[in-house]
Amino acid sequence: MPTPAKNLPALTLALLALLVSGCAHNSSPPVLRPAEVPPLPPQARQPAKPPICSTTCSDGLTKLRTKSLDSLTSPTPPAQPANAPTTR
Repeated sequence: MPTPAKNLPALTLALLALLVSGCAHNSSPPVLRPAEVPPLPPQARQPAKPPICSTTCSDGLTKLRTKSLDSLTSPTPPAQPANAPTTR
């Protein structure tokens, strides 16, 4: 019966041959189509902007929302201690 040490080079060569033959198969990658997004139904669409709304009002609201969202993700400064340090 052969010892495991004698089988090691043969097993290594067999494993290497399997790995190389697996990489040698030249197949083209599958063609992926972009996902198709169906149009929104009329109930889900945003209504038209009323004539009372001005573009500057909408721009201001957009800036306010952006600033609010940025403040949620920005790091906060370290908090001050509740009591001032006492000195003698």
